[in-house]
Amino acid sequence: MYEPGQSGPGTETRQPQLPVQPPPPPPGKGMVKVTGILMIVFGSIALLIIVPSLLVGLGDTIKDYGFGHAALQFLELAIAGCTLAFGIFGVSNAGNAAKAQNVIIMGITLCAFHVIDMTALSIMTKIDAFTVLSMIVGLVLPILYIVGGFRSKNSLKA
Repeated sequence: MYEPGQSGPGTETRQPQLPVQPPPPPPGKGMVKVTGILMIVFGSIALLIIVPSLLVGLGDTIKDYGFGHAALQFLELAIAGCTLAFGIFGVSNAGNAAKAQNVIIMGITLCAFHVIDMTALSIMTKIDAFTVLSMIVGLVLPILYIVGGFRSKNSLKA
């Protein structure tokens, strides 16, 4: 027989199983997502401005200013397209720390494009406060994108 306080057959109580909690999102998720959304917005606006002006005025640009300015417009078109594409990638992979290295590479690429664009623009025209301000503003989102990528990447090491 069983003494009081001991459990007999069939009297065991089961502990309820706790639901499995998903791992927390990487710390850079919010930064990558927000900068990605802003990059989508600004990339779309830039494409809506650049593509029509490029299609309408390419011949006049080459005739009036030469191939340098036309090449600069194509570079700005590439920057706008990359900004849009990298923003979409960032939003869709914001919580994926395994893709953080790609986010960092895309951010560095976009920074390099902006520096090349602003350098070429400064050489072809003149360096003024607007050019410097444009360069700083153009680099803010890619730098924040890179920082978010590094935060996500560092969460893999922990």
